[in-house]
Amino acid sequence: MTTSTDLLDRVHELAPAFAERTQKTEENRAPLDETISDLVDSGVLSTLTPKAYGGHEFDLGVARDIVKTISAACPSTGWVASFYIGAAWRVNIFTEQAQREVFANNPYTLTAGTAAPLKSVEPVDGGYRITGQTAWNSGSVHADWFTFAGLTVADGQPAMLWFLVPKEDVTVLDTWYISGMAGTGSNDVAVDSVFVPTYRTGNFGLALAGQAPGQLLHANPMYHLPFLPFAMAEVTPVVTGATRGAAQAFLERTRTRQGTLSQEKASGRQAAQIRLGRALAAADAADILLDSFFDRLTAQRPEQADPFDRAGAKLRAAYLTDLCRNAVNEMVRGIGGDGFRTSCPVQRFHRDLNVLAVHAFLDIDSAAETMGRFTLDLPVSDPLI
Repeated sequence: MTTSTDLLDRVHELAPAFAERTQKTEENRAPLDETISDLVDSGVLSTLTPKAYGGHEFDLGVARDIVKTISAACPSTGWVASFYIGAAWRVNIFTEQAQREVFANNPYTLTAGTAAPLKSVEPVDGGYRITGQTAWNSGSVHADWFTFAGLTVADGQPAMLWFLVPKEDVTVLDTWYISGMAGTGSNDVAVDSVFVPTYRTGNFGLALAGQAPGQLLHANPMYHLPFLPFAMAEVTPVVTGATRGAAQAFLERTRTRQGTLSQEKASGRQAAQIRLGRALAAADAADILLDSFFDRLTAQRPEQADPFDRAGAKLRAAYLTDLCRNAVNEMVRGIGGDGFRTSCPVQRFHRDLNVLAVHAFLDIDSAAETMGRFTLDLPVSDPLI
């Protein structure tokens, strides 16, 4: 029987290869085929899959440690891995029939998708017809399934639904050209009058509260988490892993760097020593905050979580991300001109973390505004809460 230690050992063995592929991954604008094969063969993608479908059903802390390790080697690979691992949880928003269809042949699922609503959702006999184009579909290049969100009207009230669509019905558009997180294959995808049967439809509003019927099929309370805190648990380990990777890369850069004109070694300069110490402290602080985030997430009774709790989780995740962004921005002040060559990992971590920090889930300004409005008893309209 595979243990969580077995999975983590496999990831540590793979991390050097992922690090070696970072430049090619970025140039490819998606994980390399061999990277996806490595992830599949290692068994890590079934970390959160229910045992009923052949998965490991390990806790969120195991997924956290796997994603952190991969992200320290290559944030783009860690990001895609986190969403593929998390997809096994997100599929539980749908019906049991849909879940069994997804896991019919494998105890993992390569699923991409976003929460942005589609242009058109039309109720039809036996399901819905959906049309539209969405951006930011991380892992789209290798995905077998895609999820889409869309608004409809139920009992006279607007309702947000989620749709599960096989890759054969989806067009992946070559749109992923970006300065950071460039290797995630987060392309736009489109559907044109695609029929989605009712059983592959989920109530996203119920999922926000952890009460979707498909979630409640499973006894493990991990599957009853509200959607947003779970999504934060997916992405924050990428941030902290990338920060740890940046600090390690900065350490190596400081050890080897020598001034072009002065020929002075950077390691002998007090400014470099101070900057390195601060970088290492920031990586440690990020890990501590992440562990605290996960402790609170798993200790709460998620079925009682209310919007204020979810806003707090989002703020803590965003604050952690802002800390990491500031830390890596401080690091690059001391890497010299050669440190911005594509061969230097520090500049890639710098670009990646700055892109992560403006993600809708992790943006400090929007998260802080939402919590501020809650605290001041003002109306809150954040669609992710």
